[in-house]
Amino acid sequence: MKAHKFFCHTMCVALAAAMLNFSGLVFGQAAGPEMDMSCSYFSPNPNDTAGPPILFFADLSADAQAAPTESRGIGRADFVLERENLNLSWRLTFRNLTTEPVGVHIHAPVSPGSEAPVLFDMAPGGISAPVEGERILTLGEVAYLVQNLMYVNLHTFRYPAGELRGAVKKARPRC
Repeated sequence: MKAHKFFCHTMCVALAAAMLNFSGLVFGQAAGPEMDMSCSYFSPNPNDTAGPPILFFADLSADAQAAPTESRGIGRADFVLERENLNLSWRLTFRNLTTEPVGVHIHAPVSPGSEAPVLFDMAPGGISAPVEGERILTLGEVAYLVQNLMYVNLHTFRYPAGELRGAVKKARPRC
C-alpha cells in the first residue's frame, strides 16, 4: 500500500511539473508578452473579467441566406469581445457583390434555418469597406453571442433582404 501511495504521489508531481513546463512557468521562463497564455487561462469564478479577449468570426456567403440569392460574393467578419466591459469590436470585409451594399446588421436570436430580427446595425454611418465599429453589449446580447445565436446579414440594392449571411462563431485560440 505504501508503494502504491508513493507511485501515485510521484505521478501527480510529474504530471503537474509537465503541465507547468508546457505552459512555460517553470525553469525560469516567465509568461511575458511574447508568450500566448490565452489557451491556458482558466478561472473558476464566473464573474472573472481578467482573462484575454474572446475572438469570434463569421464567414459570409449567399449559400447561408434564408432566401435564394444568386451571388458570387463573399465576406468575413472578425469580432473581439473584451471581457472587462463587454465591448464588441468588429472588422468586416467583402467582395464580388451584385450591387452596392445598403446595410449590414447583426441578427439574433436565431434557430437553425430561420430568420431573426435585427439586433443592431454594424454600419450606422454608412457602408465603406472595410466596415469597422464597436458597441458595448448587454448581458442578453453576450448570451446570444456565446450560444451561437447571432448572424451577420449584408444587404444590397439587388437583395434588400440580404445578399450575404454568416453565423457568428467563437474562433479557436491560436496556441
